[in-house]
Amino acid sequence: MNNLDRAYLLASLFPEELKPLTEFIKKEAELFTKNREHVVAHWTEKNIDANLWFGFIANFERRFAKDGTRLYRNKKTFRDQLFDGYDALFTIHALIGYTEQKECNREFKYAIYMLFGSQKLITINLNSHEEIR
Repeated sequence: MNNLDRAYLLASLFPEELKPLTEFIKKEAELFTKNREHVVAHWTEKNIDANLWFGFIANFERRFAKDGTRLYRNKKTFRDQLFDGYDALFTIHALIGYTEQKECNREFKYAIYMLFGSQKLITINLNSHEEIR
């Protein structure tokens, strides 16, 4: 199963979770963008660089601006726009971050873990960074 297949299965099993999930991904993108300098200064990931990461975020933001509500109302749009190619790295990172939210349905959380794992790609803690406040 590839990322597209996993995303479509997740969307098919939990269509009611797509709207809050998509909104969370948007907030994650905004958080990273707002704290870009902090992220770049503390970047430790060896397989991709920070500029590539922010490219994934910019691609998400363009897709969100273009497709808006279709991202969570249409399972195929959700799959195709958020889980295709390397851009899926940011989406999966945010997806796993969503499991840490109290709003995340327990069954949805376990489905995410089963399909995409439980480890985030980037471990920079933005919640304690002073610019967020």
